[in-house]
Parts: sequence; structure tokens; C-alpha cells
Amino acid sequence: MSCLAQIPISSPDYWPFVVLLISVTVIVVLITVMRVHAFLALILAAFTAGLLAHSLPGEPEKAHWVQAVELTTAEFGLTAGKIGVVIALASMIGLCLMESGAADKVVRRFLALLGERRAGAAILVSGYVLSIPIFFDTFFMLLLPLAVAMAMRTRKDYLLYVMAICCGGVITHSLVAPHPGPLAMAESLKLDLGLTSVVGIAVGVIPMTVTWQVVKWINRRFAFPLRETPAMPLSHLQAVINKPESELPSFTLSILPVILPIALISTASTFVAIQGKGYDAGAVSDPRALALKLRTAEDPVTRPLSAGLSPKTREGLAAYDPVDQPSLALQNAVLGDLNRIAKTNRLFLANNYPGLVLRPETARLKHLPPEGENLARFNRLFLEDAFPMVFRPTRGMNPTLFKWGEFVGNRNMALLIGAVIAIAVLMRQRGLGLAKIGEMMGPPFETAGVIILITSAGGAFGLMLKNAGVGEAVKALVEGKDINLLLLAWLVAAVIRIAQGSATVAMLTTAAMVYPIMTGNDLPYHPVYVFVATGFGAMILSWMNDSGFWVVGRLSGFTERETLKSWTVVVTVNSVVGLLVCLALSSLLPFKAG
Repeated sequence: MSCLAQIPISSPDYWPFVVLLISVTVIVVLITVMRVHAFLALILAAFTAGLLAHSLPGEPEKAHWVQAVELTTAEFGLTAGKIGVVIALASMIGLCLMESGAADKVVRRFLALLGERRAGAAILVSGYVLSIPIFFDTFFMLLLPLAVAMAMRTRKDYLLYVMAICCGGVITHSLVAPHPGPLAMAESLKLDLGLTSVVGIAVGVIPMTVTWQVVKWINRRFAFPLRETPAMPLSHLQAVINKPESELPSFTLSILPVILPIALISTASTFVAIQGKGYDAGAVSDPRALALKLRTAEDPVTRPLSAGLSPKTREGLAAYDPVDQPSLALQNAVLGDLNRIAKTNRLFLANNYPGLVLRPETARLKHLPPEGENLARFNRLFLEDAFPMVFRPTRGMNPTLFKWGEFVGNRNMALLIGAVIAIAVLMRQRGLGLAKIGEMMGPPFETAGVIILITSAGGAFGLMLKNAGVGEAVKALVEGKDINLLLLAWLVAAVIRIAQGSATVAMLTTAAMVYPIMTGNDLPYHPVYVFVATGFGAMILSWMNDSGFWVVGRLSGFTERETLKSWTVVVTVNSVVGLLVCLALSSLLPFKAG
């Protein structure tokens, strides 16, 4: 069977590409020619995209021009709400690590253990592992103080240390759950989450290694200075790193504000994966019996399930011939609906089923408030108890332990705990009171405020391009083309990523597009390669419409041109090498699903 896939043809609308071109031109001219501040340039470009769009969400209740402005500000607020607290808390941790000498303590231990020559590689490898459970922006902000202290001590290679953080972190962001893009991709492509995570980590090692060699070449070719900022006065930092070892905090206290938030976030991610695990093909022992029960809905347990199924799934069940096993497409549709239904409401009141014997775990959950992953776990356990011949039994977690673990592992709470510890270490080392530390927080918060403004404006611009239909136009453009599905997934994700900035949006859009093609063709390789190709495509060419571009550039003190020469090159090399690796492995080790 050919690995080429043909997509149904529809007529593409090219106007969104005109919107994209004009908006990008606005940014480039304002920032590089007129030297306008990046925040203002991005906001004006977002306004431009909205004004030029054919239509926007919220019309015709609001006038088009008004909605272009209102929607931009709403998208700005949406992005700021996701990153604002995290950036502010990370800036606090960074200041305290530098002022207390904690960052320098960690660096001294690294250098003593590995030597100066291998310091960058140590950050690269450890960062690849540590970045698995934590969002890239948060991870970068936590590790950046270590790169600064390393550069201050070695008096060179600042670019190398910063990019060592980025090389692996960007791969896990696009290929490994619990990052939101890979998590949603695995769901959209109906792939096992554990399989995608293992494959993503393993495959990512190759492009990370290649990119690291490119980073070392860039570092030799360009000398990016460690610049002084209000949050990082270099003369003061130099005085800190000149302190004798005896005046520095212990290694445990020094690393705790960085490691503990990562550990808490990792734990919460693991808890969510266990407690909120959805239905997959392996969860159903008898697909035929499940399809019959949902089709007839004769018992009180299946009635609320059947009522919550999508019209398309109900149509598929009505047309299903009970003599045969349900098709894979119908099974996936049923499982997708069950996962959606299980997370929306408490479906079953156990007291209404007096003859049903519940497992102790189910009985414990029924007395708790129906919320979050505990709700999904209760609904799943109840179905397993009601239909033991249809669903395979699973085990979750203690619901109280899960509730607390999820709370303290929320990235905002985890960073707040890290910030409190970092402040305590600073108070202990320098004998400062909270009032004095409050005064010291002024410059970092000023820097964080600018970063939040620029990053949120970049997010608003990307979302306005999405609202203008750029993503849909890209999808329509490739319809009807005979093309290798892996190359198609990579290309579509890359174009959407370049067009609107968000890697997560690129992954979600592409996965939704290629899934019907993937299931409608007999692929000569395992579908997980489609997942990998999409993730690598969504990494490419991070530039001014990507919030990550501004986080890396502004926090590191790089100019826009320096960020393009370093960060943008890193993600692009990762993307291209990742595609080549994916194509090679799909041919050499196809692991075709049976």
C-alpha cells in the first residue's frame, strides 16, 4: 500500500494568506525599520489581522471593526492569564537565587563535578529530563538563573548555556505529554498516551544531539554578551559570585527552589494521567456488547450514556450490524464520546441502583464532590462495576491524595512554593527583612511586566491570525494533493506554526486534519509516526508571533536579531532533523499496527 494519501478537494480561500502577509509586513516594518516597541507593533498587527479578516467570531452582534479590537484585547487577556503569574513568580525566584548566591552554588557544584568543558552538555542532558513534565516557558525561566551564573563564573559561552536549556525543552514541549499539544494530539489521533511519550522521548534524542552541535557552532561564530538589566545588575552579580564558599547556602537549599516546583508539577501531571485516564481500545474487553448496549439503551445505566452520544455516533450505532464486530471508526467514536461524557457530570447516583455492588474505590468516590479528574474516575469505575464483562477493571488513586497533589502541583502554586523557599533562603543568607526584599523585587517585576505585555501581545497576534482563517486556509490549500502523509503532517503543522505562532494550535489543527486521512488509508507504518511528524513540524521557525520567542529573547537579554540567530535556528534545526529521523525510522522500523 502506498504511503501517499489523497485528501478530498475543496476550493481554498486565499484571502487569509493576504491577511497574513500584510500583518507580518506590519510587524517587520514597525520593529526593524521604525524601531517601534515590540508590544505596540504586535498589537497593531493583531488589529490589522482582525480588520482585514472576512469575518470574526461574535459577528454580527458586534460591528466588524469593533470586534477586531475587542477580540484582540480578549485574546491578549487570555494569553496574559496563562503566563502572567508564572512569569512574575519565576522572576522572584530568579532574583532570590542570584542575590542569595544559590545559583552560583549550583554552578560551582556543576563545574566541580563535570568540569568547565562539559558544563553546557550537563545543562542540556539534565534539562531534557527535567523539561518532560513542565511547560517550556516555566522551565526556561526556572533554569535561566543557572545559565547566567555559569556565564558569570566562566566569563564566556552565555549563548551556549541559554541554548542548552532550549535544545531539549522545545522537543518535549512538542512530543511528550503532559504538555498540552502532545496530550491533545494523542487524543485526536486515538493513540496510547504512554506510547507517544516513550516514542517522543526516544526519537527526540537524535535531533537534540544534532542541534547541540549547531549551537556550539553558533556559539563559536557569535559572541552574545550577558547584558545588564534592572533585574540583573552585573556588577552586583559579580560581587555575589566572588563570595567564598562558606558564605553561600547549602547545595540542597540552593537547588530546592528550582527542583521542588518541577517535582510538584511532575507529580501532579502523573496523578492526572492516572486518575483521569480516558477510555482507549484496551479498556473494552467486548466492543460488540458495548455497541449493543448503547444502541438499545434498555437498562438504566446505559440510558444517560446513550443520550450523551453525538448524533454522528448514534447514526453509526443505528447502522451497525450486530452480527459483526463494530468497525474501528465506530469504536473510536464511542470511546471519544465516553471520555467526553465522563468528564462533564456525575452520570450515576449509586443509590438508584440498589442491586449493584460497588468496589471500595468507587464507594469512596461517590461521597466526594463531583469535580475534575475524580469525577471522570468515578464515572469510569461505576461503568466497570456495572458491566464487568464489557469493561476491563482499572485502578485509580486515593481521591484525597489526588486532590492535594493536583492543587500543590498546579504550576502557579508550585512556583509560589518555590518563590517562598527562595525568599526564605535569601532572608537567611543576607539577614534581610520582607520589606527590604519587597523593595528589591521592584526591578524584576518591571522586567516581568514588559515580558508579559510582549508575550501576551504575541499570543493575541497568533490567535487573531487563527480567527482570520489562516489555519483553515492552509488546510484547504493542501487538499486534493497526493503526498506522503508524514510529510503532509509536518508541512501543514509547520505552515500553521509559522503563520500564527502557537505550536500547540499547530499541533491541534494538524492532528484534526490528518486523522481522517490516517484512518482511511492502510498506512505502511505505525500511526505514532504521524504524531511525531506533526510535533516536529510545529517546532519550526519560532519568530515574533510566538510568545516563546519573546520569553527566550527578553529574559535572556537578547535583541530580536540575536534571538532569530539563536533560538529560531535551534527550533528550526530540531524540526527539520526530526522530520528526517521520522521518515527514516518509519521506513527502517515501521512497526505497522496489526
